[in-house]
Amino acid sequence: MNLKFLYIALDCARVLRRFGFRSALILLASALGIGGVIVCVNFAAGGRREALSQIARMGVNAITVAPQQDRGAAGRARTGAIAHTLVPADYAAIRQLVPAIVRSSAIASGEFRIKAGDLSKSTQILGCQPGYPAIKNWILTEGEWFSEDDDRRASRVAILGYRVARDIFGADSPVGRGIFIDRAPFHIAGVLEERGQGLDAVSEDDQVYIPLNTARHRLMNVDYYSGLLLEVRRMEEMDAAAASIESVLRARHHRLANLPDDFQVRNQKTLIDTQIASSRQLGFYVRAIGIGGLAISGLGILAISWIAVKGRTVEIGTRRALGASVIDVFAQILMEASLLSLIGCALGLLLGWEGSQTVAKRASLPFEFDWANAQLAILSAAAMNLGFAMLPAVRAARVSPIYALRHE
Repeated sequence: MNLKFLYIALDCARVLRRFGFRSALILLASALGIGGVIVCVNFAAGGRREALSQIARMGVNAITVAPQQDRGAAGRARTGAIAHTLVPADYAAIRQLVPAIVRSSAIASGEFRIKAGDLSKSTQILGCQPGYPAIKNWILTEGEWFSEDDDRRASRVAILGYRVARDIFGADSPVGRGIFIDRAPFHIAGVLEERGQGLDAVSEDDQVYIPLNTARHRLMNVDYYSGLLLEVRRMEEMDAAAASIESVLRARHHRLANLPDDFQVRNQKTLIDTQIASSRQLGFYVRAIGIGGLAISGLGILAISWIAVKGRTVEIGTRRALGASVIDVFAQILMEASLLSLIGCALGLLLGWEGSQTVAKRASLPFEFDWANAQLAILSAAAMNLGFAMLPAVRAARVSPIYALRHE
């Protein structure tokens, strides 16, 4: 029995080498099917990871309050500008009446020209409080963030975004050096690590951060805020905290019943829930596409093997006439297709790895390789290809030696 199996295996290798082009087609079909599924799944996983990373950079338990367009004046509807009704009293009331808030920072922002030496550029200046980087999970590459005392005294200190520091100072360290913001001198205290573009399409690397009171009283001369950033103790409390903030602001702003709010409360938990739901839906579609790709790959193997069996009718009939059993013929045809399919799966895994790296690099996404899905894809493809390979094997086993030799 062992010698017979060895003979079948050797004859299988001989046939695969003899029909090299057909073997290459089966390998290619199997490898492309597996590789395509792995690349699609890993691309979706990389996109999900990048989106969740961007949300984490904005603060996982964060709630933002931003002013909206004010469309009402004296009870009349109109197309208005951004409301300036988000004032310190609103901020104080929110902190007092919403106990779930553990850290917070008011924000004042505007666009100004900065200059250092002979270089200058127009960029976004964001005034914030010392708790701002902790809520955002930010890290400084060098230097330190300004203190409560700096904010209270409206000190002229600045934290540069990564790209601002690179554009103005190049490879030199800007910490301890001076910079002009709208012709006012500032001392550079630190530089943020590179962060990239956030979900709100704003590049935090292109911003300069200064104390809130410095921004309001020395640069912008305003008595209102551009927004509020609030951190809630636990994610489970975010929906209730957001509802409480809306109630406090509606009561303070005395909005008419027929007018929309002049503020917007953005709940980070809503973004996370939406992203998770979208990721699950995308994963479902990607898996469906992958199953379709595997099915097409298996059908390709079936078609090639089926045609090959038809072309080898005389050979199979001769072997049957010389004493080969139905099981022998069935085993050889099945072994040929299975061997090519398994080698194709291994090549598909390698192709999926290289393809995932290339796609992630081209799409500027983090490289993610989902081994669990890769193993599932390989096992599914192997089982599917084995099932498809049985059909031509059964056909070959049923070839009558008399019919085959008669039609030689």
